[in-house]
Amino acid sequence: MPDFKEEDYTKTICEFTGDELPREHPIFSYQAEMKLAQAEMGLAIAEGVRLQATRELLDMLDTLYQILIDSESKLPDAQRKMLNHADDVWLDLKEKMSQGDKRAAHLLSSHAHMDMALAHLLQAKKDEKFADIVTDYLVKYLGKLSVFTYREAIGHVML
Repeated sequence: MPDFKEEDYTKTICEFTGDELPREHPIFSYQAEMKLAQAEMGLAIAEGVRLQATRELLDMLDTLYQILIDSESKLPDAQRKMLNHADDVWLDLKEKMSQGDKRAAHLLSSHAHMDMALAHLLQAKKDEKFADIVTDYLVKYLGKLSVFTYREAIGHVML
């Protein structure tokens, strides 16, 4: 009888490096959080409110996600400049949430997933395999997009 090696389900291939890594590696948590952020953005688009603005947020999120796959990916200058004005600010979401604003709720959830993705990305950057491919550009603009999404969620948009 042939000797079959059992598959190791504790490891999987990383699409960014091609290496087999433990499933608990923070890069996989980053990937999952980015997919959840994109899914929530899709649900915000489904609400049919401020479609152009919401689609632009999704486009920026997708571009940032692509950076680990294609290091040449960058945000267009207009989007980058827009995000550069997204300074962190504390805003009260209670009013929006008590009104049952679904778009705002989806955008808030997307923002939270981006923040978690950023935390996992920073953890992954500590691994020498990711030290060079996780750029300061990606870290900076993912953080800024998260803040910008938060502001969009509550209608505090910088014009």
